[in-house]
Amino acid sequence: MIKMWPEVETADKEKRRELVLKGKQIQERIKTSGIDLNIFKLECMNFLDISDAGLTSMPDELGNLVNLANLVLRGNSLASLPDSVSNLVKLKMLDLSKNRLSSLPDMSGMDKLATLNLSLNKFQTFPDVGIEKCVSLSVLDLCVNDLTDISNLESVNLNLLAELDLSRNELTEINGIIKENWPSMKKLNLSDNKLKQVPIELADMSTLKDLSLINNPLQDNRLKKMTSQQKTTKSVLDYIRQHGVKSSGNKEEGGGGGGKKSKGKSGNKSTAANADVDDLCDKMSVFGVAAELPEVIVDVSVKDVRPFIVTCFIKNINLTGENLRKFLQLQTKLHKGVCDNRKIATIATHDLAEVKGPLRYATMKPDVLKIEPLDGGKPVSAKKLVDRLMNEAENARKEKKRSQVSGIHQYVYMLDRLEEFPCLLDSQDRVVSFPPVTNSRITRLSDTTTEIMVEVTSGTKLADAKTVADALLKEIVESDLCGTIEDSELKELQVYQGRVLDHEGSLKVTYPSKTDLAFEKVKFAIERK
Repeated sequence: MIKMWPEVETADKEKRRELVLKGKQIQERIKTSGIDLNIFKLECMNFLDISDAGLTSMPDELGNLVNLANLVLRGNSLASLPDSVSNLVKLKMLDLSKNRLSSLPDMSGMDKLATLNLSLNKFQTFPDVGIEKCVSLSVLDLCVNDLTDISNLESVNLNLLAELDLSRNELTEINGIIKENWPSMKKLNLSDNKLKQVPIELADMSTLKDLSLINNPLQDNRLKKMTSQQKTTKSVLDYIRQHGVKSSGNKEEGGGGGGKKSKGKSGNKSTAANADVDDLCDKMSVFGVAAELPEVIVDVSVKDVRPFIVTCFIKNINLTGENLRKFLQLQTKLHKGVCDNRKIATIATHDLAEVKGPLRYATMKPDVLKIEPLDGGKPVSAKKLVDRLMNEAENARKEKKRSQVSGIHQYVYMLDRLEEFPCLLDSQDRVVSFPPVTNSRITRLSDTTTEIMVEVTSGTKLADAKTVADALLKEIVESDLCGTIEDSELKELQVYQGRVLDHEGSLKVTYPSKTDLAFEKVKFAIERK
């Protein structure tokens, strides 16, 4: 019989209503002896968090915790949940993100459930689990799955559903019936799917204030351009109202998106095309691999830690005056946005003049890995740095009176379950980057920097790292941070490919490749040398 864990014993004696079990120590206990079943005897508990603990299954006894209002099982390896979860009818928040789930138990009794997080799982279809009975559901996160069909979600009435994230799935269509079934929708993220068209009914969702359609293969080039330029939701919805497609697939009469055009309209289209050409002013020039630029060699140790890395090199950058601050703000914006608070990917930028190659991407023990802080001072261990950040995160959580850490601090807990941390080392074995936390003062940017090495790492997939790198390069050009072209007032960003090799010296990835930087009608030209 497993001895009662000290945290569980304390919770039992003090009749605590909250229990948090996460990190390496908990992971090791579960790996060695399994989970302490005494947890599921604490029937007065209303908050349970067992995250990043290496769980592969949950016992039926989970259903004994009938007073739970908040259940967090994030970052485990759960492929299924016991049917007894249906007993947890008092749940208000359920976080099952970053597991291996493709199905769910019946949820028809959870009429108090307000927040459901199923992101970073393996769902291909949204399961028929009585979600229509979850009448309090207001926030649903389904991003980063393999969803091709959400008809079981579209077809049910969810009167309070206000936020839905369906980004980075495989959806090819959205049914216009959602206008009637989701009347409170305010924020709908459909980015990074395979949508070729969107239903005209979206335009009549009166509460919708934030719609994202970026990175979809939309057939309407004008709409595609508007989404890539991140036009306001109002302007996108106005365009959809005029040019959208009914869910039946028939074009709205007068929609202006199909059928034969009159000569007059053809002339207008030609004028618009010419206007697009006129918009192309600045330039992004992409060069091949240069022998003098450092390669990155990937150690096998990163495979189960943070396996994906891409690099490239930027020349003709202008960081003088206010531009350095502007560049750093741009990077922060991307970390919050496309990087999802660094949970999907992390950007590190280095002054190329200070980078000593070749570079090695590897892992080190937290107390061995030492990095020079960006603000100066002696090198600090990764363990000390992470401990400090976790304390800051916990203090912020308590100050905001939240049940879990939110915002930018979320990425810190990705490291808590790791025995070794990822790092990028130069030829002198100095740590120049510690993703997803920070890079080193050694290669810190300054207002005199003219050439940059870009490093993007990800723990999810290579495509995520490339998407983030694409977004960074695009933002640099559009933020007017490039130097000018000789004998011209136009700006040019010069991008050189970076090569990543495996531990045996074989090529893993070259970025940007011919398939990368596939932007839709941006206001600059891309010229591949």
